[in-house]
Amino acid sequence: MPIAARSLRLLIVTALWLSLAAWPAGAQAPAEPANAESALDPQQALGQLIEVLRDDAARDALIAELEANIATGEEEAAAPEEQSPSEELRSLGSQISDFTRGTVESVAASLSQLWRQLANAPRIFAGLDIGEFDALGGAVGHIALLVVVTYGGFIVLRRLAAGPRARFRQLFRRGGWIAKPVALILELALDIVAALIPYALGYAAAVSILGVPGQISLEHSLYLNAFLMIEIVLAVLRTVVSPNQAEQRLVHISDAGARAVMGWSRLLVSLFVYGQMLLLPLVTAAISFAAGRAISVVMVLITLVAAVFAVLAAREPVRQKLMELAPNRETRRGLSLPIHYWHVFALVYIGILAIVALTRSNSQFQAYLWSNAQIGIAVLVGFIILNIIKRILGNGITLPEPMRRRSPELQRQLNAVVPVVLKVVRFIVIAVVAMVCLHGLGFFNFVEFLESEFGARIAGSAVTIAMILGLALLCWVALNAWVDNQINPELAPRSTARKRTLFALMRNALTIAIIVITLMFVLSEVGINIAPLIASAGVIGLAIGFGAQKLVQDIITGIFIQLEGAIDVGDVVAVGGISGSVERLTIRSVSLRDVEGSYHIIPFSSVDTVTNFMRGFSYALVDMGVSYREDTAYVKQAMLDAFEELRADEQFKNAVIGDFEWMGVNAFAASEVVFRGRIKTLPGQQWGIKRAYNGIIKRVFDERGIEIPYPHQTLYFGEDKTGKAPPLRVLGQAADETTQGQGTAPTPVRQTEEGLEVPPSAKPRRRRSKAKANTIPPQAHLPDVDEGPDSDGDDK
Repeated sequence: MPIAARSLRLLIVTALWLSLAAWPAGAQAPAEPANAESALDPQQALGQLIEVLRDDAARDALIAELEANIATGEEEAAAPEEQSPSEELRSLGSQISDFTRGTVESVAASLSQLWRQLANAPRIFAGLDIGEFDALGGAVGHIALLVVVTYGGFIVLRRLAAGPRARFRQLFRRGGWIAKPVALILELALDIVAALIPYALGYAAAVSILGVPGQISLEHSLYLNAFLMIEIVLAVLRTVVSPNQAEQRLVHISDAGARAVMGWSRLLVSLFVYGQMLLLPLVTAAISFAAGRAISVVMVLITLVAAVFAVLAAREPVRQKLMELAPNRETRRGLSLPIHYWHVFALVYIGILAIVALTRSNSQFQAYLWSNAQIGIAVLVGFIILNIIKRILGNGITLPEPMRRRSPELQRQLNAVVPVVLKVVRFIVIAVVAMVCLHGLGFFNFVEFLESEFGARIAGSAVTIAMILGLALLCWVALNAWVDNQINPELAPRSTARKRTLFALMRNALTIAIIVITLMFVLSEVGINIAPLIASAGVIGLAIGFGAQKLVQDIITGIFIQLEGAIDVGDVVAVGGISGSVERLTIRSVSLRDVEGSYHIIPFSSVDTVTNFMRGFSYALVDMGVSYREDTAYVKQAMLDAFEELRADEQFKNAVIGDFEWMGVNAFAASEVVFRGRIKTLPGQQWGIKRAYNGIIKRVFDERGIEIPYPHQTLYFGEDKTGKAPPLRVLGQAADETTQGQGTAPTPVRQTEEGLEVPPSAKPRRRRSKAKANTIPPQAHLPDVDEGPDSDGDDK
């Protein structure tokens, strides 16, 4: 036999063999007329193929001819890619016309095919013959017994699990951010176990009691598998919507809405699962494939009708919920129309599912439904994550009490950083859900994108960057926890102000280092070469060092101030002409809060001198001014007695660490003699001690008649050439009319229940000296010293 003829015959036989192998899949297709070659006997074709393969020369020639045909096919496939000059010169309008014409023709062909399939849909129900279902009577009886066993056991176990479920819910209410998901997982596991035990009991009853002992029939296995599938799906839904516990609900819906979701879900899931996992295979095995296909479509249509009623029942609650999800009034106004008619879109979708169920096979319909289910699952998971993020953003991060005691600042810092991270996570979740939806709808193949070189690189970089950021965040949290542990007064009672200051500066420096290193790793992972950036940073730093001399001076001065321990957080200092308490200290500046509450930020470059009022000990310096006529020893004893009274006070005795230091007469002022003393106190207590001592000594001086004089001045009226001074009009006053503050003993003051009582003093009487008329000097035009706001009208 010639080699070419033998090769041609081998090709024909191979094609026939492949067509015979694919025959069961196309058994329901309309029969087409067969040619002469396809009429060969399959056994004869296989024999001829074996004969050709045994001949080495024929086999080699066949391989060579096949390779040549492959090369020829590649050339023919590449030939259409070369455009002729006329094709290249075609106008844009003709190209658009060809595109639109092809699109319209494709759509018309699809619609024509869809119409033909819908016209053939009634043939699906031709396999339904009620008389043929008599064979399922025995199976239905056995399944009814299994229903009693499984659902009865399930109800009993659900009631027995009420106690553990209550404990899990209590753990959820009282637990933290770790205990809550653990409680949800444990409750889900409890529901699954409550379904697995009846499932096992049903298998035991089917093997031992129903049917042949030791064997399980098809209908028993199908029912038990469908039962387990339904209960697992409902357990997951029960964990998500939590119809009885609002605080455990992972989606934001009302109690009535959660119960309605669970009720409709049980109905729809049971109809679909029992129809596809029980009735379809059971009818197919017992009656025929056509009957199984028909009962499957009937159950799908019943499920879709129930879904229509569910959509209509949830029309108003869902509309209100969608309006609540709109962030502002403008969004609600723009989306009001689609939100108001959301049920129309849902009903159209259900209609599409009905058309697919009528025009496609079971496998195609299930594949289509699974792709839509993936979209629904992705959207549900996205809503759950977004709801959790919303709760965290609304309530904030609450750490356990032991951790809050060990790290008081950690919770505040987490509440400052975590919301930013969660907003980024929310954006990522929305993007992932959108890509999954596009993949399910067929607009974007996410799997092929990940399998491509570019997609794999993007995915790998994204995962690596997420790991880098997560590790950096963990390092930052650990750093803050460790620093708080070192400076916490409860955990480190010997922690000094200097130690707290240095640890705070170290935390700032290490935080900056973590940020810079993380940024470098992220840029490197993105694909940016960071070596030039590092070199440029060195050059830029040198330029900044020359240009920003004040900044460099701030940092250098700050470093030496910290090394010398001149300022600590909490100290009262005077820097740059401003005094106050140190609230914040960085390597560049110090922040003070003065006595009026004003907040001052002072760069170290403007600091020439640092005055710290809280180093080791302090002195309350006391300067007391008394009248010139007072006895020095008497005043000293009064000041010492006032100090002993101060030191005996329970409120101030612990702050006084030394005896009163008498320093004697300090100055002779215009109207007083100033006596000085000082009290040694703990650092920072001198101001309070001085104020308390001033209050005591004022009372002691009043009790002992020691005058604290008003400021006064001696007047000199001068004299004429004859040595005589002008006459001075003086008012006389009796001894009993003297008042406090006029150089005599003060008016006695009595202590009553209402307070201090000062007796009223008698109004002094004004007297005029009786001078003769001829004694009035020429200077009589001078103003009368008695004239004033208290003068009587007839004194003029």
